[in-house]
Amino acid sequence: MKIKKLLTAVLFTALVLALAACNSDSNTNTSGSNENKEGGHFVYVTASDAPTLDPHGMNDTASTHATTQIFERLTDYNEDGTVYGVLAEEFTPLDDTTWEFKLRQGVTFQDGTDFTADAVKMSLDRLLDPELASPKAVLLNMIEEVIVEDEFTVIIKTAGPFAPLPAHLAHNAGSIVAPSAIEEEKNGGKTVDENPIGTGPFLLDEWNRGSEIKLKRNENYWGNVPTIETMSFTVVPEQSTRMAMLESGEANVALVGSSDVTQMESIPGIELTHIRGTRMDYLGFNMNVEPFDNKLVRQAVSMAINKQDIIDGILEGHGIPAVGPLAPTVVGNYQGLTPLPYDVEEAKTLLEEAGYADGFTTTLFVREGNKELANIAVFIQSQLQQININVDIQSIEWGTLLEKTGAGEHDLVLLGWTTVTADADNGLYSLFHSANLGPSGNRSFYKNERVDELLDYARSETDQQKRNEAYKEVSEVLVDEVPMVYLQHPDFIYGTNGVESGLYIDFSGIPYFKNVKLN
Repeated sequence: MKIKKLLTAVLFTALVLALAACNSDSNTNTSGSNENKEGGHFVYVTASDAPTLDPHGMNDTASTHATTQIFERLTDYNEDGTVYGVLAEEFTPLDDTTWEFKLRQGVTFQDGTDFTADAVKMSLDRLLDPELASPKAVLLNMIEEVIVEDEFTVIIKTAGPFAPLPAHLAHNAGSIVAPSAIEEEKNGGKTVDENPIGTGPFLLDEWNRGSEIKLKRNENYWGNVPTIETMSFTVVPEQSTRMAMLESGEANVALVGSSDVTQMESIPGIELTHIRGTRMDYLGFNMNVEPFDNKLVRQAVSMAINKQDIIDGILEGHGIPAVGPLAPTVVGNYQGLTPLPYDVEEAKTLLEEAGYADGFTTTLFVREGNKELANIAVFIQSQLQQININVDIQSIEWGTLLEKTGAGEHDLVLLGWTTVTADADNGLYSLFHSANLGPSGNRSFYKNERVDELLDYARSETDQQKRNEAYKEVSEVLVDEVPMVYLQHPDFIYGTNGVESGLYIDFSGIPYFKNVKLN
């Protein structure tokens, strides 16, 4: 059994992002070979169905994993976090607020229509349309105007200087949807969710909601046509069943929980890939409800939870405790923070000071189908019992959990946030800016004028050192005010069985299947 351990060093800066003439031909994650077109059916087992196949829809992991196979973007990420062109062959900053994108020619959408500059404008305009109210719009809401210069040239203007624009366009939010699908939706026909048409290597074959998304390869793909003929995102809520399917070869790829790593390592034919990524798992408070509108209560909860015990006892060492909201792999992170310590007696004192000496009862939402999160929920329940907080755990289906927490129908929730651009803006702006309350990311309903001011400033500042200073102050405020308990930065661990080569996983844990070759 072979184990590949990949430590992703995400080191790109505004200078790297500003490089013109970036192209995809030299990048390993776009390589493939038509010589190995053997076909076959590929199975990826997942705990949750995608709530939507509209890439401008919900900002969640399951949707992103599925739509990444169907849609492409102007740019994408290399293994080291640098940005290269995909549907854009070149991108060049013309001035502080203007970027020129030269588009790839000869690309067609999966319905046979041509990819042109009009498609880029229609997609980005749709994403940013207030009527669509996309939770992902926050990733690109710095865009002021998209101009079609000619058939294969797009000019993008931003409201202020924004050096990380190419990195943000690489996010799933920047997916380019076929104009035919957008027009059909506008005319009252099928929605993009029902009719997802992109330029990607796979296209939708059939979708049995809640059960399976079946894709087939795009025979007219502009790049190297996938070797696998069909693939399925098969929904299996029980983690033990997913691992059994991986072991037997019924599944080819699965995200492996930390508690299953030792077992999977012992099974012949299974290969594990570890990614030290940009994710932060957290215990979120709804600051609109009592008693979590009280900072002392939030601090007490944080101080009653031993993060190291989670790493050692539940994640079995596959991750690191969080000192704040940003992982060490995120550009702009500051790891010199002084986190609230684990101190049960001090937590009791804070609760008493807040007027809750006798404790209280609350509810914790956790997504179903993840054994580690379920175990963390039980662990938190027992930890908070030490300070007389009784926790009722509710396991909820993924799409429902997102809807409820987006609407503020929760007390506590166990969630995670992956900084998919590897830049602190994405790791902080969505989660903590008051413009993004609810579905856009700020499910704590946190509001702080100084934090808003700093995040807005850092978005428009091109000097990385000045950005770092702003993010350092934001992180310090967030440690003190505790809109959430920053628990850990887990590793992404994927297991494969029957896969000869070609699986690529980026630093945000998103798998790409277009180059997969089965044994």
